[in-house]
Amino acid sequence: MAETLREPPLTRANAGKRDREPSAVTVICYIGGRYLSKYYYRAGDLQNSEVEESVAGEKPLEAIGDLQDSSYFIVELKKKGGKAGKDSGENSLPNRVGGQSRSFAERVAAILTKQVRLPFIGSRLQTRELMVFCRQFATMVDAGITILNSLKILARQTELPLLKEIIWDLAARVEKGLTLGDSFRAHGDVFPQLMVNMIETGEAGGVFNKVLERLAVHYEKQYDLEQKVRSATLYPKFLICAVILVVIFMLVFVLPSFAGVFESMAVDVPPLTKYLILSGEVLAAYWHFFLFALGIFAFFLKRAQNIGKVALFYDRLLLDLPLFHSLYRKMLLARFCRTLGTLLGSGVSLLMSLELVEKIMGNRIAAAAVQRVAGGIKRGRTVAEALASENIFPSIVVEMAGVGEETGKLDDLLFKSADYFESEVSRIVERLGSMLEPALILIMAGIIGSIALSVLLPMFEIYQMI
Repeated sequence: MAETLREPPLTRANAGKRDREPSAVTVICYIGGRYLSKYYYRAGDLQNSEVEESVAGEKPLEAIGDLQDSSYFIVELKKKGGKAGKDSGENSLPNRVGGQSRSFAERVAAILTKQVRLPFIGSRLQTRELMVFCRQFATMVDAGITILNSLKILARQTELPLLKEIIWDLAARVEKGLTLGDSFRAHGDVFPQLMVNMIETGEAGGVFNKVLERLAVHYEKQYDLEQKVRSATLYPKFLICAVILVVIFMLVFVLPSFAGVFESMAVDVPPLTKYLILSGEVLAAYWHFFLFALGIFAFFLKRAQNIGKVALFYDRLLLDLPLFHSLYRKMLLARFCRTLGTLLGSGVSLLMSLELVEKIMGNRIAAAAVQRVAGGIKRGRTVAEALASENIFPSIVVEMAGVGEETGKLDDLLFKSADYFESEVSRIVERLGSMLEPALILIMAGIIGSIALSVLLPMFEIYQMI
């Protein structure tokens, strides 16, 4: 970089081209017998001062090698004559992370698999994806691998296109000198606020590896709970779908075949049979209308859950629903205790932790209760006193919080409460599953039996006529 830049020697190959304007092409310099590309860079330091210069080199990192050894970090780097903000293969900074460039195949794959994020479609990562990401990240950081190299490895081995694209961007931002917390916050529409705040706190407090471990455990527990509920309700869902399909098949295909027989024999058809035959004819003739109406109903029902009094009514119904309210309440309490304990154990302040917990409760009634708890603490009440004033929190949570405050181990006792509620959820799910399965089988048998009876009654009359 200390060498003087000069134009390449005039040869037959480039004769007549020296006076051309290089504005639309990459500028080439001839230094020490080598042809080098000319790069423009903008760099800054921790004192918020910036420098802008042009340098020469065969590759981008070779051109700014001396600069990287100083206290400056690169903000922008592009070839002279290129356009700012455009991706130019290996010469673009996001394509080079941790001193290694992304291969051409990886860049092409990233473009082809890039997901279009629409404003009305959620793009947040699922619990399983967050669990795997945090566990792998925590393992690599705990093994002594730098954050930048860990992100690079995660980006290469992640199969989900959206997550792969985001991790590459995280690595590029870290290499530019941004903190990891700021890098994650730039993708707040994908990563949950809980995760972003914990990473910022862990990075500032120098306990980043411990925070990652807590996040990994948190999402593992949450995923296990979701899987238990999902697996326990799988068979009842299958039975319900089977009942619906069997009823539709019998109404549309089976009953119409008997309707002609009954009409030709002039049999006095019972009201139940008439109603079912008519239902089958209407369903067969207007099935597309019913399908469209069902889609519209599902759409508006989903939208109504986010609208004012309807949303509050829906959340209140979930809390008071017979047979299921105990399961739902314990799931909310497990989420509250696990999340609050994870945040407090990672160094997040109590009021900030309650603010974040309020946003992830998933029920407006419960979220309002958490908000009132935070307000009570602001007015000088203890955590136990604030929790005791809300009906949604049982005495075991209040007592554990009181002991935790006195001993200074509030996060540990919240984890113990979360373990208790999660075990209660598993027990209730198993019990409900054992109750629902025979009940659904009886309902299925009753519905199919009624349809069969509507066919058999007219058949008996035919036999009597014969």
